[in-house]
Amino acid sequence: MHCVMLPDLLGLDKYRPPLLEMLARRWQDRCLEVREAAQALLLAELRRIGQSGRKDTIDAWALYLPQYVDMVSSPGTTTESSPQAPPPPDAQPVETKAPEEEMDVTDDDITAGCLSNLPPNAKKISNSYEERRKQATAIVLLGVIGAEFGAEIEPPKGLTRARTGGQAPEGFGLTSGGSSNYSLARHTCKALTFLLLQPPSPKLPPHSTIRRTAIDLIGRGFTVWEPYMDVSAVLMGLLELCADAEKQLANVTMGLPLNPPADSARSARHALSLIATARPPAFITTIAREVHRYNAAQANSQSQQNVHTTTLARAKTEILRVIDILIEKMPGDVVDLLVEVMDIIMYCIEGSLVKKKGLQECFPAICRFYMVGYCDRSHRIAVGARQGSVALYDVRTGKCQNIHGHKGPITAVSFAPDGRYLATYSNADSHISFWQMNIGLLGSIGMLNSAPQLRCIKTYQVPPVQPASPGSQNHLKLARLIWTSNRNVILMAHDGKEHRFMV
Repeated sequence: MHCVMLPDLLGLDKYRPPLLEMLARRWQDRCLEVREAAQALLLAELRRIGQSGRKDTIDAWALYLPQYVDMVSSPGTTTESSPQAPPPPDAQPVETKAPEEEMDVTDDDITAGCLSNLPPNAKKISNSYEERRKQATAIVLLGVIGAEFGAEIEPPKGLTRARTGGQAPEGFGLTSGGSSNYSLARHTCKALTFLLLQPPSPKLPPHSTIRRTAIDLIGRGFTVWEPYMDVSAVLMGLLELCADAEKQLANVTMGLPLNPPADSARSARHALSLIATARPPAFITTIAREVHRYNAAQANSQSQQNVHTTTLARAKTEILRVIDILIEKMPGDVVDLLVEVMDIIMYCIEGSLVKKKGLQECFPAICRFYMVGYCDRSHRIAVGARQGSVALYDVRTGKCQNIHGHKGPITAVSFAPDGRYLATYSNADSHISFWQMNIGLLGSIGMLNSAPQLRCIKTYQVPPVQPASPGSQNHLKLARLIWTSNRNVILMAHDGKEHRFMV
């Protein structure tokens, strides 16, 4: 803190600013104290020099930013997005190191892999150790500026000519026209994504400092990088690193240096949390899409042998951890995609466990929403959607049935104690509806291994409930449904008013 305040305490005439490149190289130092100090000092110095100073820094370092081709395949072409294999050795420049350079472990660690996979038309960059170090420093500096201040820098308007090999890309902002293809955000994003997704090699170890730096900067600046990256591949790459985080971080003593795998898992965990809270819809829809892809692969008999070893299957605990954070911090965003969230939860939690313990005990966070109901008798989950439909999940089979019942967002759902009826209420259309579940053999609700048959037997009009204050999140808990018996239910508004109904 005292170092950050030095410019104010000493005055600019006596203050000598720190070297930005030195702080950038310590952005993800192995020592947590050095790492935190370097990050605080670098961010403070970037704020102190102002927009013009940051622009000068960009102009000075953009020339050293390496260029990379796309490293991941299209999400629609594979079962799970994964980095492609590196090109043949003859397509890559050969890196040679002098014996004395190999002694500096930290420098080698932060520069490893920065020259790999250059496109054929890119200028050939020197293989010298100093040049590689500048490339790594450029990635970190431009990544930090892009993540923290990227929205304020726009490329020159009217730039339509193609960029030549000797020109530096300009601007971190989204633009229209040809200039957007050469923005710094795009090239910086490609460099960070490459470092995250590139398979481990002697040049780029799996838990190197530069890879961990890329993880951190992807999380910090996700809203800047998102238009230029394959979000699915990035999330899968981060989940791969923290799939075993609980085991790796369980015995870590605070204050002691983390081992490289645990440090990578810690950074990936933090990046996932930053990404999810910065763009909840992007995280939820991407993971839900991967879940659907996983389920499709599992249904394929040829894929069943290896499907349990995929990243998604091993990272269930981490996915639930992030979903829990979103429900706690951003319930308004979660409720808009509640069905997709339930798809993810149903995948991550074993159906047998939910059947044995109930949804409230297995994942209590989701039960905070009045739009979610669970029946202990029939082992089914009902989820009210924003579009007015109800998703009905069978815990035993994992199947889901969608029922369109209202003209607006569902406010509350609830099963009768015996599981024979489902009540749904929408404050948007001011109606409460009662649905009868089909009766199977031996009086059980529904038929095993078959979708439940529902039919609406009654609908009542209800005066709309007004939220306590406009613009708040009170609409999430406007009213709830409480069954007093197998055929009687109370619609209780947030202000205490009650409406009683009988099926």
